[in-house]
Amino acid sequence: MLDIGIEYNPQCGESLKKLIAAILDFSAITQILDHLGLSSRAPPRSPAQVQGLFDPV
Repeated sequence: MLDIGIEYNPQCGESLKKLIAAILDFSAITQILDHLGLSSRAPPRSPAQVQGLFDPV
């Protein structure tokens, strides 16, 4: 079971009226995103940055 906060819109702060659907099937999500012309892959991770022991953060 996923614990997802869906009580308010994070973009505008308004409360949501009702939940229409929660799609959890990976292949269905990929098909929907591809149909909308959106990337179904996560963006690449940036390389790790090495900091010295005494360098300020």
